[in-house]
Amino acid sequence: MPMKRAGRIVNRIILILGIAMIAYYLALGFAVRFGQSLQFLWLIGGCLCIARYFYWRHVEKSGKYPRHRKLLRALRVLFCLALAFFLSVEGVILCGGMMQPESGLDYIVVLGAKVNGTVPSGSLRNRIQVGVEYLRDNPETIAVLSGGQGSDEDISEARCMYENMAAAGIDPARLSLEEQSTDTAENLRFSRALIPEGASVGIVTNNFHIFRALALARNQGWEDVHGVPVATTMLSLPHYLMREFVGVVYETVRGNLTF
Repeated sequence: MPMKRAGRIVNRIILILGIAMIAYYLALGFAVRFGQSLQFLWLIGGCLCIARYFYWRHVEKSGKYPRHRKLLRALRVLFCLALAFFLSVEGVILCGGMMQPESGLDYIVVLGAKVNGTVPSGSLRNRIQVGVEYLRDNPETIAVLSGGQGSDEDISEARCMYENMAAAGIDPARLSLEEQSTDTAENLRFSRALIPEGASVGIVTNNFHIFRALALARNQGWEDVHGVPVATTMLSLPHYLMREFVGVVYETVRGNLTF
């Protein structure tokens, strides 16, 4: 009896989790936009949780429990191991975003993000703002603005950052453009060509992205490199953390990143 009661509790938790994931998918879509990278995973995950809930309700009522109990136990163990791995990586990602930026750096590299036509997205706008603040507080620092032009963007991300920073009063002579890159690894590789050897560098990007950006930079041979985190809204943070987990695993498999 206690085992059955525990099973029902777990099943209800899974139902609540499924509903929460679907609600988050809708909230993210209406508050930000639908069609964000990997956003569909929240909807799929929610549907799977709800399907699992009704499946086990049916099994409990019919009394026809699966025969392959050992297989189910093995799957549960694998799930727990995968969950532990996911939480460990997320912990490293969160710790990276909590670091304090160094002052007086020779250069900062502001990583690009989506441009809506010619207007910066919310994420890019926040990076621009932090970059502007850092340049104002550190008048000797030079900025490299890094980001190419996507097929759905009217100008490059670097050009968008340049125009907005110049409009905010930053001397254009302090702004260098890198307009070829299409991902973080290229951002760093192409930006490095514009920075003198031995210079201290800060990477301006969202807090959830700091760990991967610094790991990629060090893997490419950057030495005196630091993070300059940009805050992320609480609504968007869970989605970006999930997406960043995928990015960290992908870059690790490619050999571009080592823990």
